[in-house]
Amino acid sequence: MARPPRPIAWLHANLGFGGGERVLVEQVRAMEPTGRPVDVWVTVGDSPQELAPAVRAANRHVRRIETVVSASTLARRLFFARYEAIFTCWTVRAYRALRKLERVPCWRPPVVLETVHERYGWCIEHDDGRRSRLVDHWLATYDFRDVLSASFGVPLDRISVARPLFASLATPDAEGARARGRALRARLGIPPQARVVGYAGRLSGNKNLEKLVALVGRLAGRGLDVHLVLAGRHAPPVPDFVARLDAAVAAARAPGSPLAGRLHLLGPVEDTREVYAAADVVPLLSHMEGLFPLMLVEAMALGVPVVTTDVGGIGTCVTDGRDAAVVAKVPDDEREPTPAVVAAFEARLGRLLSDDAERARLGAAGRERVAALLAGNDFHADTRAALERALAQGPRRR
Repeated sequence: MARPPRPIAWLHANLGFGGGERVLVEQVRAMEPTGRPVDVWVTVGDSPQELAPAVRAANRHVRRIETVVSASTLARRLFFARYEAIFTCWTVRAYRALRKLERVPCWRPPVVLETVHERYGWCIEHDDGRRSRLVDHWLATYDFRDVLSASFGVPLDRISVARPLFASLATPDAEGARARGRALRARLGIPPQARVVGYAGRLSGNKNLEKLVALVGRLAGRGLDVHLVLAGRHAPPVPDFVARLDAAVAAARAPGSPLAGRLHLLGPVEDTREVYAAADVVPLLSHMEGLFPLMLVEAMALGVPVVTTDVGGIGTCVTDGRDAAVVAKVPDDEREPTPAVVAAFEARLGRLLSDDAERARLGAAGRERVAALLAGNDFHADTRAALERALAQGPRRR
């Protein structure tokens, strides 16, 4: 009689709305056909948990989703669960728990797979050597295997690539989303003839939203009938960035400002697609991203044109003037964009907002490009293959 499959686990800081957390949901979904029992341990006590229902819905073999904020308690849970594999993602408390277990004589270590979304410095830091010591196999969301190999001193055969482009990013009810977008515009009091720049995602420093607020204000000051809709939450709430964004918002809302009455802050929203559908253009002025931000994929799937920098893997997915408006971020070095890059982004956004035909053309081309990318990718199969490869290799000799 065949032995039942051993369980696997995910250790993650939170399950709030975010690209990395949605990748976790799809990793869990990928494991559903294997029949392996699945646990998810959340390591930050006050973190948002909106995606917990989505994790359960993704895989009928999910046993538990629990929050454990003590490394010692987490170590005990891991010890008794006897996992065959554990997925981590820059989760410091997870590394501490695993280090504690290394000192237990009867501990049978699982294979540890680390998901890495970006090739920038902060994503490939060692955390005092804990990551390079504890991780057995690396799962990159696009092909920067050479960077991972050099940074952590691991052979290329210990690194797999699974691009997070999955079928659920396509909008099954595009017309329904557009209807909700029109309703959102009406609720916000945006006139039908006005142009809307719409952003829905993390309010984080790498997105340069304070610069976006200022540059849309300059476009309005030059006579463009434009509104800016911002949806999302600070994740994480970094005081310096929060202060900069608050200052930009206060300036934009001040009496006499070109954006006074035209800046709409929605806070966290469950249906990001209605924000994209309400927009004439979706912008992403990032200085640091992974493969292809999910907000761009979802906006383009609705036929909404995007203006974006070419950071991370974005430039490998879309082409300037063909299926998106792409501004070169020079250099692509995880630093904030230079004034020249911001000026180029502003000019490109202004031209697109003023050109109905170009928006329609880029929107249609973008929708076709996303459909092709999704059809040519199998994230779930690639994730399962990475796990089986890691299990076959086993733990690294430390």
